[in-house]
Amino acid sequence: MLRAKSGALSETPLPLLLHALLTEERSATLELQLRNLVKRVHFEAGVPVGCESNLLHETFGKYLVTKGKLSEARHHALASESAATGKPLQTLLVEKQLVSGFELFKSLQANLAHTLLDAFRWGDAKWKLGDLDEVATPIKMNTAQLVYLGAAQLPPETLVAHFTLDEDKPLALLVDDLNDELKVPSKDLRLIQALKKRPSLRALLALPNVSRDDLLRKLYALCVLELVDFAEVADAALPKYRSSPSSLTQLPVDAIPVPTASPPVAAPRPQDDETLMNALAAEFVAHRGKDPFDLLSVTPETPVTGLATAFLAKSDALSPRLFHHPDSRNRAESLLLAYARAYGALVEPEQHALHRKRREHLAASKKAQPRASADQFQIRTELLDAGAQFAEGKKRLEAGQLASAVEHFQYAVDIEPTGRALAYLALAQFRMAPDFAAERSLAALGEACARDPECEEAWAFRADLAMSLSRKSEAEESFRQAARINPRHPRYLSALKK
Repeated sequence: MLRAKSGALSETPLPLLLHALLTEERSATLELQLRNLVKRVHFEAGVPVGCESNLLHETFGKYLVTKGKLSEARHHALASESAATGKPLQTLLVEKQLVSGFELFKSLQANLAHTLLDAFRWGDAKWKLGDLDEVATPIKMNTAQLVYLGAAQLPPETLVAHFTLDEDKPLALLVDDLNDELKVPSKDLRLIQALKKRPSLRALLALPNVSRDDLLRKLYALCVLELVDFAEVADAALPKYRSSPSSLTQLPVDAIPVPTASPPVAAPRPQDDETLMNALAAEFVAHRGKDPFDLLSVTPETPVTGLATAFLAKSDALSPRLFHHPDSRNRAESLLLAYARAYGALVEPEQHALHRKRREHLAASKKAQPRASADQFQIRTELLDAGAQFAEGKKRLEAGQLASAVEHFQYAVDIEPTGRALAYLALAQFRMAPDFAAERSLAALGEACARDPECEEAWAFRADLAMSLSRKSEAEESFRQAARINPRHPRYLSALKK
């Protein structure tokens, strides 16, 4: 039971929060704040359906630019038109046939997943729960899949503080078919097969190509999702697990089977019509932002008989019976329900009058506000951008404004923890307090080199700092790596000769 309405992810990690909201089927908005970074995640019945972020690269338009689906110039033009007309970017993309309805839906889903997964590395963030905000475009996510994949982003200190396992105690998989809960990547199939045989952690670590850190992250996610527990706990809670345990510690690693044969192939499901799928996706993405009149494509003057005709036409055009894939059918059923609610509201005189008055008020307010022209419009600059923060940090560092440089580099790392940003943050922190930050900065530079082995500056900074601490072997290794990346740099070669 999640009783608190606010807290810190250092005390209640994000995987636990997500699972608690799912278990309790809560409809709420979860706000996460890490220094100057903010994400607002919306949940309907415990399922994430949307996320807003003040990070520039996580806005939908910038996401499409990053993925090569939209040019920067086209993005700016569409954003300008959206501001001038009030039409959402998604609507303009479909109207101008820049993407199909189905492509739009999948891109929105991928952008949401990208934004949510990034939040798992916010180990120091604060969180608070509030009432559910209006979600214009609900895109449902599989919470179990999100937790399993997001565990790979968790800071190491989160695992250390919240997850410990006795290496010799047998573990048990608590479900017969894990695929009912989440889709396991093929590289993890050996682990899942091994868990069915009640192994200990020590036995799992003996599996080939398994790192301790990666294994603990996966086990943590499975434990949070209540899919794995100690065998003795499973036996006490579930009678079906009371068969004699067979610990993997008694079996050679080679005895753990790796699934090779494909499961029996079911009869192929009929394919959905591509045109219908695009129409369904486009309508589903836009329907939350429409009033009952627009949902049924009618005017306030349409008579009751016309409302019935419009409702039947809409319901028939994207009827759930036209779709075979479960996801498409679910979206069609949601639309059918929305059409039915719109029809029910408009045939009731008081509700019809209320929606008509709202529509007139909205039209009057839009008319009163002058629309922005394309040359007046500028993309919002208050959204945090890693590149801009890094450039400003370098500018402050060169000017000797060390505290301000550290702040900007920290923002850049929070947004996108590249090796280069980590290296400059470590350098600025060392220069600000050389007597106290040397060891910590050297460790941070090691992390920067590990994150991006081709970052020349990270190796060079690490080499210089190691030399100042008389760690000559570490300095030599770092100079060699810097010289490998830039073999013509005279300073690296000179240092290596010495």
